[in-house]
Amino acid sequence: MGLTEIQKEMIRGIATNNILKARQGALGALNEDTTQKNKNFVARYKSILTSEHGFLYELPAELKGLLQCEDVSMSFKESRYYVSEQQMELASKIFRMAEVSQKLMELQIPYKNATLLYGPPGTGKTMFARYIAFKKALPFCYLNFSRIIDSYMGSTAKNIAKAFAYASSNPCIFMLDEVDTISCDRKSTSGKGSDGEMSRITVTLMQEFDKIPNDVIVLAATNRYDLLDSAFVSRFSTKQEMKPFTTEENQKMIQMFLSDIGYEFDETEINRIVKGTHDQREIMNRTIQILAEKIAEEKYSQLLKQSRRTHYGK
Repeated sequence: MGLTEIQKEMIRGIATNNILKARQGALGALNEDTTQKNKNFVARYKSILTSEHGFLYELPAELKGLLQCEDVSMSFKESRYYVSEQQMELASKIFRMAEVSQKLMELQIPYKNATLLYGPPGTGKTMFARYIAFKKALPFCYLNFSRIIDSYMGSTAKNIAKAFAYASSNPCIFMLDEVDTISCDRKSTSGKGSDGEMSRITVTLMQEFDKIPNDVIVLAATNRYDLLDSAFVSRFSTKQEMKPFTTEENQKMIQMFLSDIGYEFDETEINRIVKGTHDQREIMNRTIQILAEKIAEEKYSQLLKQSRRTHYGK
């Protein structure tokens, strides 16, 4: 029996040190295996390969730890992702402006399809950016500014330049997270010492931002809109407040997730999950915890029945 196309793809990926291609081949091989004996093996490694960071692109050594670039086509599970009306409207605008950006690029007119997302933690800013990458079938490049700051301030500006240069080299969704860490309001700083250096870093950030080509879609996120430099904010064509989901939206988010995996919670359980919080991350953590407890109860019940049948011969 000869090699299948999936096996060839996996071998090519390994031979050329293309980890992404090798992972895709491995996932394809797992999807083809429907045997009962390999059920647990397949489930385990499919879970690993389709995790949020399972399809990261191999980056140059100097960018590791600064920037992450991911192929979300396999890892993002659209069937489990609830999109609110506000998010749907914003996504439609971003997609529409992507077409406009392309047309302007053909006319050699620079334009930034850039959206600044602001609002409290837990409102789904980063997940929304991954959704945009999935729908546009583009790599998701993620830069968290809280991780890029170097103890030697001079290196921070260099790190920013490296990350922006790489992300701008091909069409992608470029996510700038926690931008308030760096883009401080220069009017509120003293201009001396570390304040002065942070102001210079903010200028570097804006200079690199201005170099981004039309075919890169930028989404930035902050919990502290009030701290941002006004000149930096003005570079975004869209500023959107990400409001916490309503109780009804949170309930729909839970139900969509459960429906996709074939489970159902009663109304009382769902109301208990959403009570006292609108943080999407916390709500999903509560949902998964209750789901884990239910599965544990099911497994225990099955073992108990099996034990009784063995003991009583029934």
